[in-house]
Amino acid sequence: MAAQEPSPPSSMESNKPGFPKKILGNKLEDKHLCNCCHNILRRPIQAQCGHRFCSYCFNRTVSNGPQKCNACIKEDIFEEPTSILKQGCAFPDNAVRREVESLSADCINENCPWKGTIKEYELEHEGKCEFMIIPCPSCKERIRFGEQERHNERECPERTLNCKYCKEPFHFKNIKAHDEICPKYPMICEGCAKKKIPREKYVDHIKFCSKFRTPCRFHVVGCDMSVEKEKIHDHERAFAYEHLNLLLHYIMGMKVSMEGLQPQGLETAGHKLVELQKSLRELEARVSQLSTTSSGPPVQGAAASSSSSSSGPPGPPASVPLPPPPTLPPTLSVSTSFTPLPSSVGAGAGAPAPQREDQGGRTGPQVHRSWRSNPAPLKTWCAF
Repeated sequence: MAAQEPSPPSSMESNKPGFPKKILGNKLEDKHLCNCCHNILRRPIQAQCGHRFCSYCFNRTVSNGPQKCNACIKEDIFEEPTSILKQGCAFPDNAVRREVESLSADCINENCPWKGTIKEYELEHEGKCEFMIIPCPSCKERIRFGEQERHNERECPERTLNCKYCKEPFHFKNIKAHDEICPKYPMICEGCAKKKIPREKYVDHIKFCSKFRTPCRFHVVGCDMSVEKEKIHDHERAFAYEHLNLLLHYIMGMKVSMEGLQPQGLETAGHKLVELQKSLRELEARVSQLSTTSSGPPVQGAAASSSSSSSGPPGPPASVPLPPPPTLPPTLSVSTSFTPLPSSVGAGAGAPAPQREDQGGRTGPQVHRSWRSNPAPLKTWCAF
């Protein structure tokens, strides 16, 4: 029993429109064309009006409901319901399918030598031709299908590579930028010429490399020489005089700069001092105002009652602040010893010290004050 020829997948269904007309060359006939896409019939279906369509084209046309046949309208043979395209009123035309698939075809891609039948073209060559032009999915450059792998590995500027040192992925266009930051990138010591030093260890290497050239410590004052670390002390001894001259010029330049800036600095300080004095005066005025407000005279008698009656319900009585104690001159001394009145006043010997009654009915002894600055002691009597 003969082996059955392989058939394309989904023999009666397809997700593609018809074959391109160029594969048949000059052997093209209208009966082999789809009345919708106008390409060579792929899985032909015949409607009840007699017109043929690709399976894909017919299903797409009637997907939104019954439609009028455009071929019938164009040929002026439209009649209902025959010319209405709808599901269930069409059938696969296997005779035309076998006729179409047996037609000889040539590949339409440039420089491709393939030849065969349309059936072979669909099974073996369509979408697989090495000469087919496709866009690169990364850079969008148009390339041949057979060169896609080489393009992705060697030519595409958007291709992704893995760093051979740190194994991290990066875009090819960023290869130089990656090499400048790759922690594993091999570097060469400029002093001892040691090779393949990972960048992450390069800084530690030059710290202890005796051959690495480093700027002179006096480069901040103008020495532009770079010396190997093991010879830095020899350089400083040999050029001590030059270093001292550079240092002297540097210090003199700083002095001139500071002298040039001094008037400006004094002027700025003067403005700040004026501002501080102004702020101090404002603070003193504020403190004086607060002191006056807190130690004002109490309201008594009728004035207090009239004020309370006119301003609303009475509030709690205001506290009366006590006056501050009197301040004595620095040469004034107060004596609290009791002395008897002289006889001229009318008191007898041994009489008690005169008492004076104050406004609150209290009595107290009189005190004696003397001025030390006066050679003749001056005695005054006052009541406590």
